[in-house]
Amino acid sequence: MQVGDTLICKNTINNFFGQPLFIENETYKILYIDDENVVLNNILYANEYAEFDIEFIKNNFNTI
Repeated sequence: MQVGDTLICKNTINNFFGQPLFIENETYKILYIDDENVVLNNILYANEYAEFDIEFIKNNFNTI
């Protein structure tokens, strides 16, 4: 995985309030990546992007 890669979501993922952050079969770009976390251009509700651990990304997204 690298910054700029496009990923496709395997299933809809909601935030704590039940609002969708990622929608199944939609594509998202990697904005930031380090050794443990990835930031994708998820749907914004609080005007900020969330970090997710790499295992979460591998389990819920496929690289295009």
